[in-house]
Amino acid sequence: MSRLFTIAAKDTKVMFRDRAALLVMLAMPLGLIFILGSALGSLGEGGSLNANVAIVNQDAGDTGELFVEGLTSSEDIGAIFNISVRDDAEQVRTDVERGDLQAALIIPDDLSEKVAAGDPVALEVLQDPGSQLAAGIWAGVVRAGVSSASAQIIAAHTLEATFASAAPPGTSPPSASAQQMPELTFDAVAVREIEIEIEKQISMLSYYAAAMSGMFLLFGGMFGAFSFVRERREQTLARMMSTPADKITIVGGKALGVLVIGALQFVVLLAGTKMLFGVDWGTNLFGTLAVGLAETVAAAGLAMTLAALGRSERAIGGIAPAFIMLFAALGGSMIPAEQLPGWLLPAQVLSPVYWTVDGFLELMRGTAFTAVLPNVGAVLAIGLLLFGFGVWRLRYE
Repeated sequence: MSRLFTIAAKDTKVMFRDRAALLVMLAMPLGLIFILGSALGSLGEGGSLNANVAIVNQDAGDTGELFVEGLTSSEDIGAIFNISVRDDAEQVRTDVERGDLQAALIIPDDLSEKVAAGDPVALEVLQDPGSQLAAGIWAGVVRAGVSSASAQIIAAHTLEATFASAAPPGTSPPSASAQQMPELTFDAVAVREIEIEIEKQISMLSYYAAAMSGMFLLFGGMFGAFSFVRERREQTLARMMSTPADKITIVGGKALGVLVIGALQFVVLLAGTKMLFGVDWGTNLFGTLAVGLAETVAAAGLAMTLAALGRSERAIGGIAPAFIMLFAALGGSMIPAEQLPGWLLPAQVLSPVYWTVDGFLELMRGTAFTAVLPNVGAVLAIGLLLFGFGVWRLRYE
């Protein structure tokens, strides 16, 4: 048993002297978590869209002013959009085309005139195709405003027609023209708010902390396989075989080394994302550690499989990233797993990253540890299968 720990300690020391390996296993995932989480931080989070929109009022009458006031005075709309009132319609069109504005509204110069005459009139809504979500919501807000204004205009004309029919012959009826319509409002319909309990929302920064950790924990398996193949090439493994240490001790020591490296890597990623980026891993630290450590078993199994399949470091350098990226793509490290094509979904269960990331996310939502026990069991099973295959096909010379 002491020989097993000696081999594991030796591999761990060698790994921590390899700056390239540390860069891949620690610096790269932290950098990707920060970049992806910051770039996509508004997705999946509540609050403001922080979308920039503009209104250009070319109307010479009062109706356009009422419309602008209705949009800009609404607190609910202001919480979603950054609204600016402009004068130059052509510049606004250019800004939307360049993506500086997500959407815009241009009110024509004859709006009041046509409303008073009862003629149809159209407002111009510009939308940036690259911001379909924000632009679509803005178009919906404008449509709601048009509906509100149309209802008031119809009511005004109806009232005026009623007065005209009821007035005695030869007298002028009271005017209720559209020019005198009440202030445009977006609060004409009362809404009863009911709060419901929903599961805890996970920010994109937290999501990618789980996703990148799930992927990069497997890279420890690649560097473990490098170590095995290098010692086989340099005949160090053959000299180890001539000692009292048997094959099981040698393989077990190297697998234990990968486990130790993976455990230390995960602890650093866990603490680093928490302190540097404020990632919320949930309150169940024991469960989070259990899920992460289970994947280190999968990394150790992958190391044995890669060492069995690759005859050289170059071969493993080609095979390992393919394995890891395939596992990561199926597991949700690139995009959320549920967004994958339907025909790929059954293959997710073969990826240790899928079970790991899913377990991390469930714990972030506050799920009890017992709920992620199947995830831990699945990752351990995949790791043992990979380890068994690797030992079966492993060449020591």
